[in-house]
Amino acid sequence: MKNKAINATCHAFSAADKLLPDANIWIYLNGPASDPTKWAVQTYSAILGDILKAGAELFLDVLVLSEFINRFARMEMNRLQPGQRDFKAFRQSAAFAPVALAIQQQTSQILTMCQPLDHPFSEWNHTQMLADFGTGGADWNDQLLVENCRKYGISPLTNDGDFTEGGISVFTANNRLLVACP
Repeated sequence: MKNKAINATCHAFSAADKLLPDANIWIYLNGPASDPTKWAVQTYSAILGDILKAGAELFLDVLVLSEFINRFARMEMNRLQPGQRDFKAFRQSAAFAPVALAIQQQTSQILTMCQPLDHPFSEWNHTQMLADFGTGGADWNDQLLVENCRKYGISPLTNDGDFTEGGISVFTANNRLLVACP
C-alpha cells in the first residue's frame, strides 16, 4: 500500500505531531558536509525549526542513528582519505579520532531533541518483509522504519524519494515523493 506524502514545507505542525526524522535529515542538519547554502539544509532546517516551535514530538530509531553514524564516518573517510576503501583501516587510523568525537557531539545533540524508540524486530512479519525485499523494490531499513512508525503512530520525516510503500503518512519536501504518494 502506498504511503501518503505530506508537504512538510507548508504543514502546520502542532504538539500532536509525532515525527521520526530519517538519517538523511540528520546528515543534512548535523552531518560533516552540512552547508547552509544548500537547498536540503535550508529546507529541512526550516522544517525542523517549525517542528520544534510547535512542540511536536521527535523520535529516534536505532536504525536511523546507526545509518547517521555510519554515513557520517564514511563521508569523512572519503574526504580525509580519498580513495580509501578499507573502512576498518580508516577507523584504526589517527584521522578517525576527531571524526569519532564529531560524531559523538552531533549524535548527542540529536539525542537531546529526540526520544529514543525501541525497535521490536521480533514482532514484524520477517517472511513477508524479506519477500518484499527480494523483489528489489523495497529497502530493508525503510521497511523496518515503516513498521516501527506504524506500531507507535509516528510519521517519518524524510527526503528519501523512494519511501513510497507502507501505508503510512510521510512528511517530506521531496517533490518526487510528493508526486508519487499524493
